[in-house]
Amino acid sequence: MQRYTDRIVDAELDELLGLPAIALEGPNGVGKTSTAQRRARTVLRMDDPGDRELLAADPARLDTSEPPVLIDEWQRLPLAWDLVRRSVDRDHSGGRFLLTGSAGPATPPSHSGAGRIVRLRMRPLSLAERGLPEGPAVSLGDMLTGTATIAGASTMTLPDDV
Repeated sequence: MQRYTDRIVDAELDELLGLPAIALEGPNGVGKTSTAQRRARTVLRMDDPGDRELLAADPARLDTSEPPVLIDEWQRLPLAWDLVRRSVDRDHSGGRFLLTGSAGPATPPSHSGAGRIVRLRMRPLSLAERGLPEGPAVSLGDMLTGTATIAGASTMTLPDDV
């Protein structure tokens, strides 16, 4: 099993866990599921037919499962979005739901989730997160404050494929 790489988004996600529901969105392969699994106590995988059928047949499972509940690939059961929204309407406690998905559902949910489900965009690994042996040469923060020193060299070549 591959080791988890700490992400910049981890700190932001941990702050948002005080809210009832968070949807981690982003392209395939950026680590949404791995990031959410580190925080979840219950995992419902909507790409698993059994989990999908269980949730569709027993929506109350969301209120009785140990939070945080991760609903992975929620778009495979678009009803899941509205089930989470309704559950949050009943109980505004923080840290209840994490939803992950790379694509939108073919049939969009009936509600945007506004005021109930916060969307957090996850992007591919940054240069700093990749842990390159030379490290990043320039800090974006330093560039924005005008304190960056832009200089350096690299021993990496195109075939190094990092």
